[in-house]
Amino acid sequence: MSLRKLVLSFSLAIITLAAGAQNPQDVLFTYAKDKVTVEEFERYFLKNINIGNQPVTPAKVREDLDLYLKFKLKIQDARDAGLDTVADYLREVEMYRDQLAKSHLYDKEVTEGLIREAYDRLQYEVAVSHILIAVKPKANPADTLVAWQKIKGMYDRILAGKNTFEAEAKNSDDPGTKDAGGNLGYMTALQVVYPFENMAYATPVGQISGIFRTDFGYHIIKVTDKRANRGDVKLRHILLRVGMTPEGTDEAQKKKIDDIYAKIKSGQATFSEMARNYSEDFNSRNNGGGGEMDFLNVTMFIGDLDKQNMMEKGFALKAAGDYTEPFKTALGWHLLQRVDVRPVPKFESVKGTIKNQVQNSARAQKSVDALVTKVKTENNFTPYQEGLNALINSLDTNFAKGQFSAEKLPEYPAIAQPAKRGRVYIKPVTPKNKLKDMVLFQLAGEDYKVAQFAPFLEANMKPTNGNNAGFVNDVFNEWVKNRCITYQDQHLEEKSPEFKHLYQEFREGILMFSRMQQLVWDKANTDTVGLKAYHDKNSNKYMWSDRFDCEVYLCADKNIMKAVAKQVKQGVAADSIRRTHTKKNAINLDYRIGKFELADTFLFPNKTILETLFSKPEYKAKKNKIYQMNQMGSSWVVVKVKKFIPAEAKQLAECRGHVANDYQTYLEKAWIDSLMSKYPHSINESILEQLSKKLSAK
Repeated sequence: MSLRKLVLSFSLAIITLAAGAQNPQDVLFTYAKDKVTVEEFERYFLKNINIGNQPVTPAKVREDLDLYLKFKLKIQDARDAGLDTVADYLREVEMYRDQLAKSHLYDKEVTEGLIREAYDRLQYEVAVSHILIAVKPKANPADTLVAWQKIKGMYDRILAGKNTFEAEAKNSDDPGTKDAGGNLGYMTALQVVYPFENMAYATPVGQISGIFRTDFGYHIIKVTDKRANRGDVKLRHILLRVGMTPEGTDEAQKKKIDDIYAKIKSGQATFSEMARNYSEDFNSRNNGGGGEMDFLNVTMFIGDLDKQNMMEKGFALKAAGDYTEPFKTALGWHLLQRVDVRPVPKFESVKGTIKNQVQNSARAQKSVDALVTKVKTENNFTPYQEGLNALINSLDTNFAKGQFSAEKLPEYPAIAQPAKRGRVYIKPVTPKNKLKDMVLFQLAGEDYKVAQFAPFLEANMKPTNGNNAGFVNDVFNEWVKNRCITYQDQHLEEKSPEFKHLYQEFREGILMFSRMQQLVWDKANTDTVGLKAYHDKNSNKYMWSDRFDCEVYLCADKNIMKAVAKQVKQGVAADSIRRTHTKKNAINLDYRIGKFELADTFLFPNKTILETLFSKPEYKAKKNKIYQMNQMGSSWVVVKVKKFIPAEAKQLAECRGHVANDYQTYLEKAWIDSLMSKYPHSINESILEQLSKKLSAK
């Protein structure tokens, strides 16, 4: 070979190697008897980089490759332990696949339109009243007619001016709204069934809709207002419940809320202090410094006018820090303070959430219909009416009564008689084939026969009132739809790479979780000997800081402080002291008892209480000493120092959760080390180098 040819050959080899490294199907690393391609790791890497918005460097690629290799070894270990055959695992994977398939099966263009429609409607809140006459979706014709006649009579009386909508609503079958004239309050998109929502947004303000049907029955609605959606409001909340305790009478709670309101208004205390100390909304009492609720809006409480009115009071506050006067609901007495408001989110930030809601509602039917049409078109759907006619013609007189057995089908189809005047002609069928073997339609080259359809027909039987052909056709169309969806579902991995990858991630993630549960998490909680040994070996990691074992009394004024100091000196119990001083005013006294570190200042309305104790040596010198610390913030403070406790190691019982977390980390590292030794693994360094360059250049 000439030198020129040798150089050319070598150059081509280099080019081929470089190009090959970009091949998605190149094997990046092997482990046990399996392999991971460039495509798989690159997808994993880019997904994690995008989440963390981190710069791409060769070191980062190497770090993530190491993590992914260990992840794969854990999965292999789980498979070798037989966890991929456990019934619970198979059931959970199947449930996830069914859920994931919903977001990948249906027509994307139609789904996008439904998502945009829902978002556009979310820009508005509609005030709606309704009348319901209940009737089941598949009620017999007689019951359906009775329900129709009843609501038609109500509708006609309203239109004729013989009765008001509100008066007719008293005979509604919705027990929650009938006594309120049918008033549901404000609603927005994605809160009620789709037909109801459509009518609510289509009916002009001040008018009533036509009669329409949902799965609940027949409805008429009246739209009383339509306004821009104001978004969400974050509030602080003080609640005093009425009737929850013998002392919690309406009169007592009214006096207490007035005292709280007066103290906030005078500037003696903040709203959050009062919420933290006195609110009986236990979900919000200690949140955000005191009383802070999550972001809420009016339409979250559709049908609950009490809570909607409460939210209206919150939205009426003009600025952060503003608060209401005390007001009452069925629950008790309330005060609200505005913290923040946020507008309706931008489309992109809520698109995923809306998509999930759309796919799990009646809206999805539009996407289903589009999918069925697509599957039929792409897979050469061919119906054979001859087979369906043969089945219909073979039905006996019991079919009209709702009696049909797939097992008792005639062996051969009946021969249709020549048409008579007034009858539709059915082409005679020659009984050369058995009825169950007759083809009803073909999809993707596969025949679907009477024998497959008959059990579905039996499962959906009901009396037909003589309209056998119409009933069979309706059930047949539903079956065809189901078969088309099933076909698409069965081929989803090959049709949707995104679905294939997400499904693989879930299967592997659950396997790893299950093995971690066995070898790490459960062991850290049940291996008491190992846990204690780990704690004892690492006791210097689990230390108390300096602490005070003390009682702290928060008094409303100086006189109460002096009286409390005397009672503490006399040995009166803390709860008895509180009862003595809160008879006239419920917020005259509060207390804290325990062992406190300097970091526990958040437990007190004013951080200077603990800061003062820890800053002066004299407080540490004596046991059972009582101090009047005068005014700190809005409180006059009495402290009984039982003793000062210098920094010391925590007993296992005092830090079990922290130790258990660290022990889990220790167990996982030991497990990974064993896997690295147990399973052969190899990284293709040249391909990794090429991939690192490619990723770093992005």
